[in-house]
Amino acid sequence: MQTPRRPPLERLRAWAAVALLSGLLSTGQALAQRPVPPELPAETLGTATLAGASTERIYVADFVIAHIIDGRIRVFDARGGKLLGMVNTGYAGNFALSAKSDEIYVATTYLSRGGRGERYDVLEVWDSTTLGFKYEVLLPPKRAQALNYRGLVRPTGNGRFVLVQNATPATSITVVDLAERKVAAEVPTPGCWGVLPAASHPSRFSMLCGDGKVATVTLDDKGQVVERQVGEKLFDADNDAWFHSAEQVGDRYFFVSFKGMLTELDLSGPVASVKSAKNLVSAADQKKGWRPGGYQQFAVHPSGRWAVVAMHDQGREGSHKSPAKQLWTFDLNSGRRVAVSPGLGTVALTFSKSGRRLQALDGVTSAMHVWPWSEGGRLKKGLVVKPAGEVALQLESHD
Repeated sequence: MQTPRRPPLERLRAWAAVALLSGLLSTGQALAQRPVPPELPAETLGTATLAGASTERIYVADFVIAHIIDGRIRVFDARGGKLLGMVNTGYAGNFALSAKSDEIYVATTYLSRGGRGERYDVLEVWDSTTLGFKYEVLLPPKRAQALNYRGLVRPTGNGRFVLVQNATPATSITVVDLAERKVAAEVPTPGCWGVLPAASHPSRFSMLCGDGKVATVTLDDKGQVVERQVGEKLFDADNDAWFHSAEQVGDRYFFVSFKGMLTELDLSGPVASVKSAKNLVSAADQKKGWRPGGYQQFAVHPSGRWAVVAMHDQGREGSHKSPAKQLWTFDLNSGRRVAVSPGLGTVALTFSKSGRRLQALDGVTSAMHVWPWSEGGRLKKGLVVKPAGEVALQLESHD
């Protein structure tokens, strides 16, 4: 009887298996004859500080909305764009710097099981030189869990207290005594939002209110309310609301409206007073729908002379967070627009405290732009960091 022959495909598979096995055996013999390399030394972790480093630094708040319980502040060298370190900000944390920039105040939330469990709200104090944690104060579990805005956490003029915005949705302010490391008081602020500390008074702050007025609260040296006053109506929240992200130069606070009115207030006294008001948008530009937009939508130079505003065209109801198509520079002494620059998708702007730099965040790509500032306001080519975060919306300057 004749044995049936294997089909050609099966013979090929058998030959391939034999060849592969032979190759593996040869490779194994060759590897076995090689000398064994020396064992690698064990890695060790070290720490470093920013002591001695340049104080030209920028702090960028990253909301990281795709993994929101893992927020952070990224710290960059403003000269070369190098990432110097990071500070954890937990779930939707907001932050502010101390007057000397030696401490970072972070108001944030943690859940005991990460994405669930018991809620803990805390004010954390971090050292800006080591980027190390110093201590925390437990807060009432009602702080505003909001996107990064300037004004949700601010120290008072004397640095004794840190004020934290609450929303349940009822609004109030938690007063944290840094000297005692405890909550000193909770101040009900119905209908009002944002913390605007006076510079010349040790513990006075103001807030914008939904009825178009400004409320001012004065605290004593224990953090208790001793005076509360509300000024006259300053804006129409239905027809042309103010952004609550204000620019501060001493006791002078600048506010821009949705349609482009710039108003300067003096917040040194128990009642806010208007110093000046300027329309930034001409009649011709109004017809094209040019409006301010963003989250930190304008910056005022520390001298009080210059303002740079992130502007977009075809503005409408609801476009007030749109990235910039252009950056407009104004001379505040004359009220004239003196320069127009590419918008670069800007949603946040700030000057360095030294006044030597203008810094911006691109809301589309999260890139950070840093320009050297010169009189006249024309922006020259500067530093670009791509990206500076995942959802970067707020930036502050160390120097």
